[in-house]
Amino acid sequence: MAAYAETWIRILVGAVFIPCIVLICLVGGTSLFVFVTLVVLFGLREYHGIAAARDLEPNWYVGVPAAFLLCLDAWLEAGRHAPLIITALLLTTAAAEVFRKRARSPFHNIAATVFGVAWIGLLGSHLILLGKWPMDGVDVVQWGERAMTPVLLAFAIPWSYDAFAYFTGRLLGRRKLLQRVSASKTVEGAAGGLIGAVAFMFALQYALFPFLSPLHCVVLGAAGAVVAQLGDLAESLVKRDAGLKDSSRIIPGHGGILDRFDSVFFAAPFVYYYLAYVTG
Repeated sequence: MAAYAETWIRILVGAVFIPCIVLICLVGGTSLFVFVTLVVLFGLREYHGIAAARDLEPNWYVGVPAAFLLCLDAWLEAGRHAPLIITALLLTTAAAEVFRKRARSPFHNIAATVFGVAWIGLLGSHLILLGKWPMDGVDVVQWGERAMTPVLLAFAIPWSYDAFAYFTGRLLGRRKLLQRVSASKTVEGAAGGLIGAVAFMFALQYALFPFLSPLHCVVLGAAGAVVAQLGDLAESLVKRDAGLKDSSRIIPGHGGILDRFDSVFFAAPFVYYYLAYVTG
């Protein structure tokens, strides 16, 4: 009975949550920048909570400004200064750890600080880059308003995979996918999610992204789903290592920000570089 109630909570929250994000993506500009930045900063806060449960002490005062600057740079300068920001982060984190008092493990603290910013800040900033993606190659006369911003792909691929995998796993799941990482994920669920993501991409291609070829839909749907699943598994691995089930309880039925955006953080750079180097 509890599982049934949780499923309905998950569905109802998603029914409100998803249209809001779609609207923000379509509006783009400052709205997308503010939304992604808040997701990154709240996600980084949850990450620090996970690290604390593992007796690690990543540097909040260095990590937060670096993550914010990565988002700001993506918005204002198309990510041109990201190498500089990451380099400054590494140098500043190491220097701060030298003068930090009562640090239990400086090596792990430096690694945890840099990894958190790279994972959440750097990968997350690609959502802003996708929101600014040039649509010069799109025939606006032919496609008009149907040609939607590519940032929607970074959400649609992992969330369609997650939805199909969740319900397929609940109905047909028997064999565990990677029990040492996530006890709830099954091979059947992963297969259902992969097929569902590809099918959903074809539906999106007709409705929103007519400038993508059928081949691109297959590759983006299949490979993007695999990448998104890796992001989900990576976050599960980190939480399990810290002895936690959810990154937080901020979203009813879904857990925390990281629980909802872990796969999106992985999918965003994949979509961005696929569009940049494959579709041109």
